[in-house]
Amino acid sequence: MRYRGLDENGDYRLGNQNAYIEGAEAVRQACVTRLRQLIYEWWEKLEDGVPYWQKIIATRDVGEAIRQIRRRIELTKEVVTILYFDHNWDNEKRILTFRAVVQSIYGEFELEEAYE
Repeated sequence: MRYRGLDENGDYRLGNQNAYIEGAEAVRQACVTRLRQLIYEWWEKLEDGVPYWQKIIATRDVGEAIRQIRRRIELTKEVVTILYFDHNWDNEKRILTFRAVVQSIYGEFELEEAYE
């Protein structure tokens, strides 16, 4: 897999051969990009995305959030399986964090994300 990388600000890298990444790092980046895509955000495929506002934040359904996140990772191209997954929900601050170790066809990689 070849994927456009992100810079330190989360913007796509442009313009040179360093703009693209490959292998397990590319699959990791694909997972991150897919997890950050909100439902109804992409005009070509409105139903593609994570319903954070519609099904997760509005109801504070942590179980649904975990199901959505895991499914989004598992359905990413060239992901084989999730080897490890742990999460924490801070109800007071309303922050969901998770850490996952994912097996791709190129090898393992880690994901860590926080959602407020």
